[in-house]
Amino acid sequence: MLKTTITILTAGLLSLSGIQAQSIQEGINNLYAERNKTAKETFEKLIATNPNNLEAIYWLGQSEIGMLDVKSARDLYSKTLQSNGNAPLILAGMGHVNLLDGKKDEARQMFETAINLSTGKKGADVSVLNAIARANVDAKDGDIAYAIDKLKLASTKDAKNADVLLNLGDAYRKAHEGGQAVVTYDMALQANPSLARAVFRKGMIYYTQRNWELFEQLMKQSISIDSKFAPAYYQLYYYYLGKLDFNTAQDYASKFISNTEQDPQNDYLRIQTLWAQKKYDEAISGAKALIAAAGQQTKPKVYKLLADAYVSKGDTAGGKQYIDEYFAKQKEEELVPTDYILRGQIYGATTGDDKIILDSYTRAAQMDSDYSDKMDLLQKAVTQFETKKKWCPAAEMRIIQAKSRKAPLPTDPFFIGLRFYQCGNYQRADSALKAYIALAPDTVFGHYYRAKTMFALDTTMMVEPYASSMVQEYQKTLQLSEMDKVKFKNQAVESSKLLAGYYNNIKKNKDSAINYLQKGLEFDPTNASIQELIDYLKKVKPSKASGGKAAGAIKSNPASIKSSAVKNKAKVVSKA
Repeated sequence: MLKTTITILTAGLLSLSGIQAQSIQEGINNLYAERNKTAKETFEKLIATNPNNLEAIYWLGQSEIGMLDVKSARDLYSKTLQSNGNAPLILAGMGHVNLLDGKKDEARQMFETAINLSTGKKGADVSVLNAIARANVDAKDGDIAYAIDKLKLASTKDAKNADVLLNLGDAYRKAHEGGQAVVTYDMALQANPSLARAVFRKGMIYYTQRNWELFEQLMKQSISIDSKFAPAYYQLYYYYLGKLDFNTAQDYASKFISNTEQDPQNDYLRIQTLWAQKKYDEAISGAKALIAAAGQQTKPKVYKLLADAYVSKGDTAGGKQYIDEYFAKQKEEELVPTDYILRGQIYGATTGDDKIILDSYTRAAQMDSDYSDKMDLLQKAVTQFETKKKWCPAAEMRIIQAKSRKAPLPTDPFFIGLRFYQCGNYQRADSALKAYIALAPDTVFGHYYRAKTMFALDTTMMVEPYASSMVQEYQKTLQLSEMDKVKFKNQAVESSKLLAGYYNNIKKNKDSAINYLQKGLEFDPTNASIQELIDYLKKVKPSKASGGKAAGAIKSNPASIKSSAVKNKAKVVSKA
């Protein structure tokens, strides 16, 4: 009889354990399907039954984080640690909250403590490693390399743990390793074929790559696995909205609303449809009302819609605060190329913050896998900077453009060098122009702008190696200009005057100065300023100090025309 009683009791305990595990997984599934309130209710029921259920407490905190209620998660974990100070999973949860609050050092300390406390003969606990990695993937300030390291360790201990593999896929995705993420999501599906989130996440990678066929296929596949998987309905709504198929979009919107929790933010779909129909004022009004109703729970996408609506109606400045809100709230791995483009457009038209504008277009180009789209994007960025005469960021953008080409153009180094010259970054201009001359040694403009760069680096024309390089480049410009005296007249005339100034003032060689000025007349015979300088030099009496040669100064000739091209210690004046 006693044996029978023990058997029944053991069976009952196993049954209760199975129910608890099932309930925990049920809550996690709701959390992954973004049914955060339902997940929260599931974990609260488990805790009501067993207040010391630390696993349920951890996941309750995660559901509150999913609802953007970080304070409640912190209070929950903090209270639990007061009576369970050595609970590794709760320490991992508290580290997650610290990361979200920007306390990276405190978070890392808690993570390491959790690992040490959970480490036994078989190493660290898989659930603790998974929780720590999940925190670092989720938080903006998370260390993604640290997360990948912990998840790899966890997967070696439990190779068929689908949740570990799912999080590892998310980590690779955040690290912009899309190919590796896809492989890992497939491994998660092999471990758990009913994991709709893995299929969904895989589809979102193809979304960023604009592979619409695979994206649509995978969204529908995730629904076939879990007919209540609301995130896929939402993405399909968005996809068909973009195709302006409003009827199909509305059908998916209805399915999304019926499979998600009641929330003021469900009105977002109606608002977004107004935006797609170009009813921007109505969309803006609806989005602001949604924010007023949802408060801190407002999802990042609402702020993006507002920013886009303002830009689309021509009020770019009005969109700035909303694009800032969007980037502050949206997870990095959820950002797509068009988000960065929108930010670049808004900042380009408002603040003029070159650093953010450059970063925006650079990131967008890095994320865009379609070659033609990427090159079109980069050209737009170059044009935006150059239209506003933002020469240094234009040069930086042209470098990215050159590196992105399948076959770099020979003229790329020239335009990079020219833009750096125009913004006063002469060292980088010199490097680019030397590269261009190496590719095209017989180009007039390459030598001409390198000569100007050398002069900009040393306006005294006395410092080496700039002075000799300047002379060589101006001489080469004169020589190559012979090919077309009409087309290259201006470059040749400027070269002749600079060389004349150099030889007269620095080398004290009046005859060479006159020869270069006469060379300039061959390109522009009616140039009165050159002729006046020649006449003046011929009248200058030799200096005793120079041994009978010209004193080296075109000093106070009333007919001379001052120019910034030849200003040096001898105060030479000539016209460039």
